[in-house]
Amino acid sequence: MTEDVRGLLAEAGGLYRDSPRAAASLHEAFNHLDEPLRVGITGAPGTGKSTLAAALGETRSLRDLTLVDDPSASVLTDATVRLLRHLEPDELASTHPAARSAFARQTAVDTVLVLARADETGAGRIDALLTAKQLARRAWREDPLCSGAQGVIAVAAQLAYGARAFTDDEFELLAAFAAVPREELERYLLSVDAFTDPAFPGPVSVDTRRSLVSRFGLFGVKLALTLIRTGSDSRVKLSTELVRRSGLGELRDTVAGCFAARAEALKARTAVVRLETVLQNEPRPGSDRLEARVERFAATAHDFTELRLIADIRGGRTALSGEPADEAVRLLGAQGTTPEERLGLDFETDPREVYAAGADAVLRWRHEAERQDRPPAERAAAHVVVRSAEGVLALFA
Repeated sequence: MTEDVRGLLAEAGGLYRDSPRAAASLHEAFNHLDEPLRVGITGAPGTGKSTLAAALGETRSLRDLTLVDDPSASVLTDATVRLLRHLEPDELASTHPAARSAFARQTAVDTVLVLARADETGAGRIDALLTAKQLARRAWREDPLCSGAQGVIAVAAQLAYGARAFTDDEFELLAAFAAVPREELERYLLSVDAFTDPAFPGPVSVDTRRSLVSRFGLFGVKLALTLIRTGSDSRVKLSTELVRRSGLGELRDTVAGCFAARAEALKARTAVVRLETVLQNEPRPGSDRLEARVERFAATAHDFTELRLIADIRGGRTALSGEPADEAVRLLGAQGTTPEERLGLDFETDPREVYAAGADAVLRWRHEAERQDRPPAERAAAHVVVRSAEGVLALFA
């Protein structure tokens, strides 16, 4: 795919060599093909973009990409993590830019939506994160404005960032608080002002308590106390549980599976969108030939078809569910695009076993694709899975 795009850009560069603006734009896109994938963290002020970028940036599985905190319109990015305060129609509508190229619309697989500051849902009750996750899941399944997003995920970024860097001193402090009788502590957990009240039981200074709230938020402090009381009796256990509940892990896995694993395809998409913009802004004799090549490229780029179907299956927009849905998204590459990852095998599996598993997948999904008792949309989805499985076998040819 990348070499095809290089060819397109090279031909376009020759066509637009007398246009400094167009030539510079194409040159930037060409060079970016050799650079790391860029994922923009965007959203309105106050949604926690920088905190989320910092928390994601410390994730080992995402070190091969570049996170761009609040990129300007002039910065070339390949994918977007868009933070929203609410999942209201107006905010969701803003995630769909009005003027995008035909190719961009056909291959709109580059966005993950985040319900930000999830710990503030429902006035920060102890079940705030669970409620926020339910809201996000429902929006992804039921709201047409979420269609095409690679995920709608509730995340408490401040909690995630604080928990990833938990210190022993902070754990000991919270453990001491958790040892105070619940009824004695309860009224000091109603607000930040109450938590930092000089009358707070125990010798811990106001500044120290204020620092804890600053690091984890009042919700994070309350959740940490609950978790310590119910078995998270070490710093590592508490940190792991807080990060898991923050939603950061789900977001990380989505970015890794849908963006990082598709880096070459997404960078190629960025380049073709840039090319299509140049062709639209400066049409000239010969540009129609390039437009036709872009259309052919879009029609044959299976990576984008896979990503769209992954989003549809995970968002509950297909009839697939349960184990067949799990297998389909795996074969489509949601958990990685190597043959072993697509087939759910260990990396050390004998190649003959990998091929046999791939052949078995092709046969089973081809059967599903040809079943006349299935709705056309379901058969079409199965055809996409068949092509993905056939792609695995082609690597052994």
